[in-house]
Amino acid sequence: MKRVSFLSNMILQPIKRELKEYECQFFDLDSIVPTLHSKVDSDYLVLLLEPRFFYDTFIDEEAFNRINFLKALLKEFRKNNKAKILLSNIDDKPLGVDTTSIAKFRDDLNRLNLELESFKQVISDLEIVDIVSIAYEIGHKELYNEKNRYLFQSPFTKKGISALSKKIKEAINRFESKRKKVIVLDADNTLWGGILGEDGIDGIAIDENYPGIAYKRFQKILLKLKDSGLVLAMVSKNNFQDIKELFQKRKMPLSLDDFVSLRVNWLPKSQNIKDIADELNLGVDSFLFIDDNPFEIQEVKSAIPQISTLQANKDNPLNTIDELLNRADIQTIVITNEDRKKTQQYKSEKKRAEVFKEVSDIEEFIKSLNIKIEYWINNKKQLQRITQLINKTNQFNLTTRRYTEAEVEKMMEEDKVFSFKVTDNFGDMGIVGVVIVKSGNIDTFLLSCRVLGRGIEDRIMDIVIANTLELKSAEYIPSKKNMQVANLYEKLGFELEKESNDKKIYRFVGKEPKREYIEIIKGDE
Repeated sequence: MKRVSFLSNMILQPIKRELKEYECQFFDLDSIVPTLHSKVDSDYLVLLLEPRFFYDTFIDEEAFNRINFLKALLKEFRKNNKAKILLSNIDDKPLGVDTTSIAKFRDDLNRLNLELESFKQVISDLEIVDIVSIAYEIGHKELYNEKNRYLFQSPFTKKGISALSKKIKEAINRFESKRKKVIVLDADNTLWGGILGEDGIDGIAIDENYPGIAYKRFQKILLKLKDSGLVLAMVSKNNFQDIKELFQKRKMPLSLDDFVSLRVNWLPKSQNIKDIADELNLGVDSFLFIDDNPFEIQEVKSAIPQISTLQANKDNPLNTIDELLNRADIQTIVITNEDRKKTQQYKSEKKRAEVFKEVSDIEEFIKSLNIKIEYWINNKKQLQRITQLINKTNQFNLTTRRYTEAEVEKMMEEDKVFSFKVTDNFGDMGIVGVVIVKSGNIDTFLLSCRVLGRGIEDRIMDIVIANTLELKSAEYIPSKKNMQVANLYEKLGFELEKESNDKKIYRFVGKEPKREYIEIIKGDE
């Protein structure tokens, strides 16, 4: 059972009834400062703050000073604690005697909340509990009991407590859920209203009128998800030329270029999805399939039990939007630069694969790519991406140890955390590798599956050797997905010292540099 601690300047004990799946504890009222200076034995710290923590009645400059004070407290907390932080934003009724002063209050409140949102960029493992959205959804009168706020320091109604509990659970789920990588989309009655083959290009609904406007909104959300790191693929039983002509003639938020893979044919959709998974070198458990047809949903689920599905509602496409946005497995805490480039990176990889098919000599092919590896040691600017890789890389991951941002940050201060970016003739693949060395022992060694088969692991090991005073040992811990690297260390200068069912322990004996035509660049700190 996960342990959740509550720290607040208001009474929150009634929330315990709504969070029965967690072990809840509550710190004394107004003990915020001393608690954030201490160690907290908990999985999550929920920090819910009344507006009066920042200002009395009206927002002034002191409120922004209090924001900076809170940031400093949370940075101090992060140094001593692994607990993930759930921090509430600030909700308040706009105050003023005229429309100008009310508008200024709203603007200042928005600025305060943007500052709180920015904490995620500088404090690891922090997420916002969006109280503002609760007030928007159910209204202030349903959320707060103003009399109890001042009498008992207990401002939330029973309905408010229930809504707040739901938001806390959603925030925890964003930490706990493994994010999908690919959204596979049907076309007819999913991306637009109607059936292209029957209604024609001018007859499908994707315009400013209902239901077309709902499909337009759906496509805009998909575009936003794509920009956040999810990649889009299309699987449709249609004529490809008709689909192509539709995208050329009808103005839509999405273009064909936004899809990393297209399968427009009459084959079973499960077969097309398996082909896409092979093409992208991804497991189907990282796919979400969206289709309006229950038969197609069932066919895919029967053939691919690991896949997640969502049945689009062609009678009420707004419900499809709500269902999609409520899924924890498409959400993310932070968006890295690599996430934003994901679609282009997969497209570049497809071009590499096409060239590879035409060559007979693998080594010559690798040389022709003009690969460059840029590396950093303990670069805290890359903390989020490094942690992201640690927690989602499975195939080329020698130990599959998972670490929080806070743990990685601490290792950066005490040990060596290497990060590696790879570029070649086809483009920038971003940060794709991580090696963690503790006291001369390799604790973690992982690479994104996108860069496998190019000798990059050889050059990465050369970098680690050159930058480690005395490299001693490494270990391989088998998992269901990392069998392909079971004997990797034996090829990289290590000798097997001890083996058991759950671990191989190696000692380093020495290695000559290999594939020196792959250029190494020391990155700027």
